[in-house]
Amino acid sequence: MLRRLRDYWVESPNPNPLVDQSLARAYVDDTYDTPLMAATVAAIFWITFLVLTRNPGAMVWGLLVHTSQWQRHRHLRRVDPASIDVATAVRTRRRLEVRMLVPGLIWGLAPWLFFPHDNLTLILLMYFFISGVSSVVIAALAQWWLAALCFSVPMFLGMALRLVVEPGSVTILMGCLVVSQMFAALYYARKQNRLIVRSIEHGFENARLADALARQLDHVAQLAAQRARIFAAANHDLRQPMHALAIFVDALNTRSAPSADNLRFMRDSVDALRASVDALLDIAQLDGGVAPVRLEPLHLDPIFEALNGRFAALADAKGLDLRVRPTEAVVRADARMLARLLGNLVDNAIKYTPAGTVFVFARRLQRPPSGVPAWRIEVRDSGVGIEAQHQTHVFEEFFQVDNPGRDRSRGLGLGLSLVASMAHVMGSRIEVRTAPGRGSTFSLVLEEAAAPPGSEVQAGEALPEPVGNAPLAPIRILVLDDEQPVREAMRSLLVGWGHEVAVAANPREALQHGGMFDLMLSDLRLGSGLSGLAAAQALQAVGKARNVVILTGETAHATRAEVERAGYALIYKPAGAQALQEAIAASRPA
Repeated sequence: MLRRLRDYWVESPNPNPLVDQSLARAYVDDTYDTPLMAATVAAIFWITFLVLTRNPGAMVWGLLVHTSQWQRHRHLRRVDPASIDVATAVRTRRRLEVRMLVPGLIWGLAPWLFFPHDNLTLILLMYFFISGVSSVVIAALAQWWLAALCFSVPMFLGMALRLVVEPGSVTILMGCLVVSQMFAALYYARKQNRLIVRSIEHGFENARLADALARQLDHVAQLAAQRARIFAAANHDLRQPMHALAIFVDALNTRSAPSADNLRFMRDSVDALRASVDALLDIAQLDGGVAPVRLEPLHLDPIFEALNGRFAALADAKGLDLRVRPTEAVVRADARMLARLLGNLVDNAIKYTPAGTVFVFARRLQRPPSGVPAWRIEVRDSGVGIEAQHQTHVFEEFFQVDNPGRDRSRGLGLGLSLVASMAHVMGSRIEVRTAPGRGSTFSLVLEEAAAPPGSEVQAGEALPEPVGNAPLAPIRILVLDDEQPVREAMRSLLVGWGHEVAVAANPREALQHGGMFDLMLSDLRLGSGLSGLAAAQALQAVGKARNVVILTGETAHATRAEVERAGYALIYKPAGAQALQEAIAASRPA
């Protein structure tokens, strides 16, 4: 009960310091002109009683009240509301409000300095004058609760005590009424005070929400503009190889075999189209959180050696010096993702360095920001550098500083976007230091990890060489897809690799093929709303396939989770030769 009373009657500093600052500033602004009004009302009061009672105490009281109002006016003039900051708002507000105690005490002295004894009419006049002034002031100062208390309590109690000590039952009753009026006025003033303070709090909350909404709208507008640029660039990069491929297909003559050059150009167009789609798919998977990430202790040195072996000839052909410093670093990362990330950075460094050096190294951080031991991996070049106005855009999709014409031979502009996304999913971020004509340094920080026994071998095994078109032992493969062009294309490719292939548009056709298949390649969505995953499970249950791989173009996290729960491997379309051959290699009978 005591705590509830204290919480109701005692005002604590507001949880939002901006509310106290707003109240303190408003106090100065709103009460700046009140000393003049208060002096006028006080003058009417004491002059009236001086004339009616001829009591010199009224003049003494008038001198006190006008002096206090003059001092208050001077003090308010010296306070600049704009100078009240958040840190000092509570103290400043308390000092301003407590100063109302002096006018309250002076008004409380009025019944003691010139009380009209034995004149009930004048006693009632004083009672109504003082209680009326106090009620008005309480209502005016309700939002500054301490000021209302400091002024009204001395004023009411001074009048009440004077009435109580005056002989007669009527004055004693009037004194009790004054006390009850004081509590009633303060009770409703406190309710008004809390209502006003809550409205101010809601105002700040609404302002905060409006500001957050404005920022979100700005962010959405930026995303919309970015996506519009991305789609425009993607539209060009996807249509160009499709256009070339369509022309080559139309130029095919059924009476003669296509020339080797035409086949090569068709292959290049298909590869370009696949590269664009694969890059977009990778970004969608990384940004959507559906890309598989396996963070584990990893030796950097095998990855650095692989980078040197992969890019040394390319750098040498361009006349560059590729330096990869050996390292003892062991970090927590995904081996394949880190290898691809660093490969993109080194490839970019070689591409944009006309002459000089590309340097790859790792160094232990002496004072990591997080306090956790870490290594900084850097790819430094002596290339063209990046202008300041472009540095914030280099990690955006399809952004290329010097390729406004979208020349495909100079890349897609997706490499650094992929790098940024891969660093993010590994718990890091890419930092860049660059200056035009002075080269660039791209870096990321990875946590240090303890190297378990055999970790160097594991790190090396995490980066297998591409399977390419290496011949594999033939196996039996069942292709389940509802689109005939896809079935026939898969049949042509797999038969060309030497495998025995059967195709089916639905589970019923699949059951008509005899024997068990080593591998079933099933589309996730079959015709008529049929689930390829459910069909694969049913066919495997009846002994139609030993291993199942699901192919899909859907990148949603729910899709991957659904396939993983079934225990099957997942390949995203368009499926590359390497992914298919890895699936075939994993399905060969022991």
